Order: sequence, then C-alpha cells, then structure tokens
Amino acid sequence: MLDKLVGQIKERLAAAQYQSESAIREAVVLPILQALGWDTLDPTIVYREYPLGSTKVDYALAAPPTKKQIFIEVKGIGSSLGGDKQLFGYAYHEGIPFAILTDGREWNFYLPGEQGTYDDRRVQKLDIVDRPITEAIEVFRRYLTYDRVSSGEALKFARSDYENLSKRKIAVQTITAAWSDLTSEPDSLLMDLISEKVESLCGYRPGPEDVEEFLVKLAGGNGPQVAIRSTPKVSSTAIVSERSISYKIFGHPKHADNAIDALLDILRTLAGKNPQFLEKVSPAVRGRTRNHIARAREDVYPEKPELIEYTTQLVPGWWLGTNIANRDKMRIIEKACEVEKLILGKDISITLPNAK
Repeated sequence: MLDKLVGQIKERLAAAQYQSESAIREAVVLPILQALGWDTLDPTIVYREYPLGSTKVDYALAAPPTKKQIFIEVKGIGSSLGGDKQLFGYAYHEGIPFAILTDGREWNFYLPGEQGTYDDRRVQKLDIVDRPITEAIEVFRRYLTYDRVSSGEALKFARSDYENLSKRKIAVQTITAAWSDLTSEPDSLLMDLISEKVESLCGYRPGPEDVEEFLVKLAGGNGPQVAIRSTPKVSSTAIVSERSISYKIFGHPKHADNAIDALLDILRTLAGKNPQFLEKVSPAVRGRTRNHIARAREDVYPEKPELIEYTTQLVPGWWLGTNIANRDKMRIIEKACEVEKLILGKDISITLPNAK
C-alpha cells in the first residue's frame, strides 16, 4: 500500500498538482501517516494544529496516545526555507525529541536536542521525486512507522544515524589535513602506489626521491603539472635519482652521488665498528609494511615481493631496502645514532632534501 501511495504522490508532485499548503497536508502528509499505521482520525494520536502559546504546529504525533513524540511542520512546495528555525523553537519549548519539516516533496528529519547547526541535527533529507520509491519507503518506515515510534525504535534509529553522520562529517573535514600530512611527509604506501602506477603507464619505476619531491611540491601548492602518456612497456629498471650528497662521519668529510649511497656508507661504517650494530638497529627501523634492514633479502619487503630488486647488500648476511624516501633514510640514520649513542649533527652530519 505504501509503495503505491508514494508512487502516486511522486507522480503528482512531478506534475505540480499540489497547489497549496493545505493540499500538502491533506493529500500528502496525512495519507502517508495513515499508511504507516497512524490513526489520523484519533485526535489523541494525531493532533492537528497543535497549539503552542500564540502559535501552533501543523501536526503533533503521539505514540502511545497523549505522549507526544514528533512535531511535523508543513509548508507549501518550495517554501520550507527558514522553517527549521521555527520548528526547532516549537520542539525546544515542548521537549519534543524528533521533528519533521516538509513541503510535501522534500522531507527533513531532525533531532532538535542534539548539538550543532540545524543542518548538523538533520539525520535525513528525503526528496520524494528524486529518490527511488524503495528508498523513500525505507526512510518513512525507519522514522515514522507508528509501532517503531511507540516502541522507541524509531528514535534510536535517528540517534544512531545522527552519530554516524557526525563522525562522517568530522572525517570529511579531516581529509584535507590528512592529504596535507601525506604529501608534506610522504607515506611509504602512498609513494609505492604512485610508483607502481607510473611503472604501469610507462614501464619505468621512478626513484623514491623523485616521488617524494613531487608530493612535497604538491603539498606546497607548487606541484608540477604532469601528464604521463602510456608508452610500450619495456623491462623494468630501477632508475636512481642522482643527487650529490656531502656529509661527515666522525669528522671525516664524505661525498656520495646520491642519498642511498650515503646511507649505505654510514651503515657500513657503523657495522664495521660494532659487529652487533645491524642486529640492534634492524628492529628499531622496522616500518609498517617493510623491514628496511633484514638478514634475508626477501624479508626486506615481505608484503611486496616484486620490490626485491630494490634491495642491496649492506654487508654479508644483511640487506637494505633502497625503495625509500629521504625522510625514511634520515629516520634510519637517526635510529642508528640512537642505537650507537652517537650525536647526530656531530658524530654524523648529513642533510637530505625533503627529509623533514
């Protein structure tokens, strides 16, 4: 019965057949309430023009009789703007937990007693014309079925939906901050995803420093406009980003063609001074999905065996993953200093681009 009724109302709304607020009340709202189990002829259950001091609300619904649970304010088609403020005032003064504002086509379901703006306290917005009939029926049954209102189940649904919407809004508001953090201090997973996509498009995998530099520039609003065109796939070869690095180990000036070579030299130097160094530092630098330093080559990237080619032997029996950003290289060096009780900047002095 409800599906047929909503279908008819939907067609008549689309054809603009309801010309007044009274038509909406009598031909839309009351029939829907009746189909949902409300005795619209019992004035102790469905109060028409319920008095509120010098004003009135169109409908007050009581379930069980005399226990008012819901206020419904009806407006003419397209005339509900500002009606939420009026409705919230009614509900606030009467302690009504649930309120509905409708112009027949658009139905707004609110929890007036919750926190936030009017929009924040809206748990559902239903446009009968735009939404599929099955969805419209589900919304009406969820919040307005007489038995559910009477048992308190409808209000529980509404409060649960409000909490979920609040959490989702917080999450949405945090997306920008999350993206900023990921790009300003590139996450290894994000870098892997970009590297894999680049490799699938052109056949070559960019160096981690190249991806890191792109993301850092992007976070600062200076990201390059990049267009990648698919080219015939060739054998995948690691492309090393050659950026000259100057550094010092125990006061001795050093020079490397790139950051990986500098990291390798530092780790090998410390391993040469202390045979237990790699055993101690490997768990200290372990990442979420990679080990960075491991005894077995295949254990460096246990979840991504295809990255095994991006490993190099530190010393016999120990391997280092080279598919890492400068930020991770610096963290490995920092942990190495902690393990060996060295002072970074004094015993080992090095600065890597985009490592902060």
